[in-house]
Amino acid sequence: MEYVAIFMAVLFPGALVALNYDLLENLPLFSMLRIYCAGIWHNVIFCAACVLMALLLPLVLCPLYVSGDGLIVMGVSQSSSLSRSLSVHDVILSVDGLNIRRTDDWMKMLAQGTVEKTSSHEFLGGSQSYGATNSGKGYCVPNSWMDASKNLWQINDKLSCPDELIVFGKFSCNGSAYFPGTDKVSDKKQTEDLYCLIAKDVVKLKKCGNGWRGTEDDDSNCTCLEEECCLVPVLTPGFSWIEISYARPYSLECLQKEGNLSSSHATNDNFGPSPCGGTFVYVGDLSSTASSVKLSPYRPRWAFFLLIADVPYILENCLSCLLHVSAALAAVNCLPVYFLDGDAILETALRYVAWFNRRQQRVIIKVCRFLWTVLSIIMFSRFLYSMTVYYG
Repeated sequence: MEYVAIFMAVLFPGALVALNYDLLENLPLFSMLRIYCAGIWHNVIFCAACVLMALLLPLVLCPLYVSGDGLIVMGVSQSSSLSRSLSVHDVILSVDGLNIRRTDDWMKMLAQGTVEKTSSHEFLGGSQSYGATNSGKGYCVPNSWMDASKNLWQINDKLSCPDELIVFGKFSCNGSAYFPGTDKVSDKKQTEDLYCLIAKDVVKLKKCGNGWRGTEDDDSNCTCLEEECCLVPVLTPGFSWIEISYARPYSLECLQKEGNLSSSHATNDNFGPSPCGGTFVYVGDLSSTASSVKLSPYRPRWAFFLLIADVPYILENCLSCLLHVSAALAAVNCLPVYFLDGDAILETALRYVAWFNRRQQRVIIKVCRFLWTVLSIIMFSRFLYSMTVYYG
């Protein structure tokens, strides 16, 4: 080894070890291969170490943090609609009644919650029209509520509900919801099976429909009492309806009233804000919402550890970053490109093969170098372009 150096390749740092190739040529081929693979082997071992540390993280953090009982909010984007309902250090307990324990569960549930177009019609209101979809998530609404909502439709001569009210339509157990057709009939005829209801009151009612998680194939969840009707919210295409239960175990009011998170679990069915949490309904595009909240499965055991509540989140992200960077470096170094370890590894490996003479080996090396160098430049250019567009 002659010297060690570090360098910057555009935006990426790198390091190299200059070797005495005259001495290397006198070594056995297997020893040469081990030396050339040392950098790649180091990256692979580093990846394994990161995975091991991530698996042991719950055990290491156990004395100060608890996990497996909801996700603590580490940050909410101000541009997200969830910022009106969630705050830093709130704990998300469940989505649509199913408990979540890992950040993967949160992303998976919101991805699955995207509404499929089970029904699509157009409502005609003057010169405007809009589509409608339903998620199959219904509520058993009393007939008296439906009768009271009849008088709320004709607002500014448009087929829309007043502010703070949501449009609901009838749902049947065969998985279909009835929405008015597109024929140009009277407004009264078009809206006779649609109802304007207050969402925060409706969500307190018994659930029905086959859109709730775990009830897709359970017809018993479709039925309501005789004096009730199963209604589902009418949503804009691409929008979803989800119920999110949360707790505020570290708020001053909750600490004074309850003292710990376990007692706040009893408030999961309370819709609307409360000192220790509750449940709210989110209606919107879930694809952008899922990433607008920073979550961690580790929350402090005691409120006075909130000052270091970010430590597990930082550790998780650092391990993830190191894992991806090391894996990428190992993969890139394997490529038979000029000035990378893969070039020397290919040349040494070909010398093991007795099928090719020296001239054929040189041709193979040159072709591989040229093709992989061109492909690497193209892929790297596309990566830089996508990064430029993303950060804009």
